[in-house]
Amino acid sequence: MTITDRLSPEALARARRLLLLATVLMVGLVFVAPVSRVIAETVDPSRATVTGTVFDDRDGDGIRDQNERGVPGVLVSDGAGIVQTDGQGGYRLEVDPERRITDLVFITQPSGYAVPNDEFMTPRFWADLGRLAADDEKTADFALTRVPGSESAEFSFANIADPHVNPQLPEQIREINATKDELDFIQVSGDLTNSATNAEFEAYLAATAESELPVWPAVGNHEYQSSAGTTYAARIDNYRKYVGPEWYSFDYGNRHFVVIENNGQASSAEQFEQQLQWFRRDLELNAQDKRVVVITHQPMNLTFGGNRAYDVYGELLEQYGAELVLVGHAHSNDAEANSEFISTAKHVQTNSSSYTVDQTPRGFRYVHMKGDTFENPFRVYGMDHSLVLTNPVPGASIAAGALDEIQVNAYHTSDEVTRVVYQLDGKGPWFRMTESGEMSWYSAWRGPRPSAGRHSIEIQAHGPGGTLWSTTETFTVTTEKPVVPAATNDWPQHQGNERHSGVATENLGRDLDLAWIYRTPGTFLTGSPVIVDGVVYAGTRDENAEDVSAVHAVDLATGRKLWEFPTDSSVSRTVAVHDGVVYAQSLRANLYAIDAATGELLWKRSPEAAPEPYVQRRWGGWGVTVAEGKVFWTHAERFGPGASGALEALDPKTGTTIWLAPMVNNEMAGGTPVVDGGRVFVGNGGGNGGKVLAYDVATGARLWQSSNALSGTGGGVPSVGDGRVYVGEDNAVVARDVVTGSDLWIHRSTGPSLQSNDAVTSTAAIAGDTVYMGFPDGRVTALSAATGAVVWSTMVPGDIDQGGVFGSPVVTGDTVYVGANNGHMYGFDRATGAIVWDYETGAWNATGAAVTGNTLVFGSWDGNLYAFTKGS
Repeated sequence: MTITDRLSPEALARARRLLLLATVLMVGLVFVAPVSRVIAETVDPSRATVTGTVFDDRDGDGIRDQNERGVPGVLVSDGAGIVQTDGQGGYRLEVDPERRITDLVFITQPSGYAVPNDEFMTPRFWADLGRLAADDEKTADFALTRVPGSESAEFSFANIADPHVNPQLPEQIREINATKDELDFIQVSGDLTNSATNAEFEAYLAATAESELPVWPAVGNHEYQSSAGTTYAARIDNYRKYVGPEWYSFDYGNRHFVVIENNGQASSAEQFEQQLQWFRRDLELNAQDKRVVVITHQPMNLTFGGNRAYDVYGELLEQYGAELVLVGHAHSNDAEANSEFISTAKHVQTNSSSYTVDQTPRGFRYVHMKGDTFENPFRVYGMDHSLVLTNPVPGASIAAGALDEIQVNAYHTSDEVTRVVYQLDGKGPWFRMTESGEMSWYSAWRGPRPSAGRHSIEIQAHGPGGTLWSTTETFTVTTEKPVVPAATNDWPQHQGNERHSGVATENLGRDLDLAWIYRTPGTFLTGSPVIVDGVVYAGTRDENAEDVSAVHAVDLATGRKLWEFPTDSSVSRTVAVHDGVVYAQSLRANLYAIDAATGELLWKRSPEAAPEPYVQRRWGGWGVTVAEGKVFWTHAERFGPGASGALEALDPKTGTTIWLAPMVNNEMAGGTPVVDGGRVFVGNGGGNGGKVLAYDVATGARLWQSSNALSGTGGGVPSVGDGRVYVGEDNAVVARDVVTGSDLWIHRSTGPSLQSNDAVTSTAAIAGDTVYMGFPDGRVTALSAATGAVVWSTMVPGDIDQGGVFGSPVVTGDTVYVGANNGHMYGFDRATGAIVWDYETGAWNATGAAVTGNTLVFGSWDGNLYAFTKGS
């Protein structure tokens, strides 16, 4: 038995990190002496000297008066050396004038104080010294203002990521500031700009000037101006001139916030070691009695995140029990508690305020610090006092026997809803409702049941600060008996079968009645429900790492839970069911085989571990397909066979590998596989847009690799039929020959996309000689399968935040059902495109529907499954 056999997984992880730490430290022991003297010990002895005072600016004018004392013990740094102010608040710091072009000196804002904000609401914790020369002597004083209550362990701030100077940024800043809750500051996790130009930084600052709160920045990989030169100092200079140093720290309450650069740009041995040792010293001086929060740009748990050399930071942060890491970069939502990178911390990735790659609604987070705990709820932009009655259906005729409960979706971007009440027919008591997830409120009917006839119901939603908004709807109660959902044919995987064709054998018609709503605390996005043997199966996402990701089994007839299987992270796409087994993949690239009857785990597959001393990074945000005696899944890792993305075929009973084939990209690589005619097709994401790869089902040999005719991030899932494979991207759909992979035709939707990366998540439904597709410009379009010619195209309403069609169309009889981001599920006339049915949830409806017997089921961003039956 080796020593690794005797060590626990936790001990092994720690040993790996210690080895990595030792490896990195061997690069150079630059900081052997106290950090404030270290620069003098480098090869180049030229120095400039900066002196000054950090003082208590009692009148807030930024000028030190005689009665304004210095503040002792404040840290002052240039990003390399660190000194502390003396008993009178004075400091002396020697800096290397060759280290950067624009030389900055900055302080660590101490708890209980605030630095002043400039006209753009950027905290001015830093002083711009211009370009120093050897032997220069400069003075930089720093004003601090006492903030009563800011030493409390309970406070809140907002976290946004990757704004990329998008046109909506000023309004997004205003939405955050509009909160009625106490909010102390805003923090941006990098990619403020696209190319780090003067014009982009000025646009970013014009947006932050809209804020009433300070806005703390972090450097992203788009903050390096490539046209400025080849050196790190040249490329980072614009960032430094406009918003300050690229690594720094500040205190608020009982938390120490440390902002670091992990984009791999400061990658020379000297630069890397300089930040690492500054980081080490900062923690030694600040983190002994505070809880640590890390703010950086690139995720440390994804294949395309921070360079593996930065794994060493995890070991240092674990020593101080870091509790939270806030990142961006991937334009996706992914929150992971107790990550492998830092086992003590929650690793929280927030999607982009500009455009998203995982196709989640654009948004931000509030982070509520509550003593020794915290919450990090995700908030969706652009929802202004939304209030939608989902049950009973407004304007509908409802069988008296179906009136078992009331449900409402209530949401406001700036504030969390605190209370919802309802009143029937404008009289009698107001009844309180119970919250479910981030949007839904429900209640069993209270008081007398409504009699046959027309009724009204008024709903009131309440928020903090006494805010209130309301709506009144009507419905008609009938004496008819409600229709009970009943199954016939199975709908076992995405879009009904391994070809993803999206066509039901049943004809549901256009008069659908709500049968039941099944609530979960998670969310549904592009992962559709499936139905087998009268049971609905669906996987939920977890936007906040609150242990709500799971696979749910629901009785079709009643909408009651049969079982729930928790997963380690979000189940982002569609599960598959075959021969009594549910196959589900999680975002951390774990594949679960679950007994369909009992919900018990049968087997589990995970990517292999990273080589010593590194941490493995994994991604598995796609669905599973079962066909020809194999389970097909895609996954990506930083190390191992998934380093370029992997398509793998497994034995359904045991999970053993039959074959594994590399793809061409591990940046969100994959796509739910589609199988037909002895071939398996998969979209390959990242920068490859609508590229499709084809493999031999039996051997895994790659048969062809398509063109990259469509740009984008590869969010589409292919479908196949009649010798053509279809995939969407870039506000378009392309058809390719299944044998050769050659492009046959491309249709680009005619309107401007309401999603700024033009993502197409819709899977084309193929019915006879017609293909049906949803597009991000808000169109649902029927196309000739042979030529791509438009048969009809219908635009649905929407705006930049609640617009576009991400749902996958499903054809049943003469109706096409598809969900839209404007909060509606629509039925379209198959021949003309006219809207013939409409149901509103008030949340994004980006899943496809599942159809069996007399029932249609779909999921919504509100975390609920909705079942409708063919009307009586």
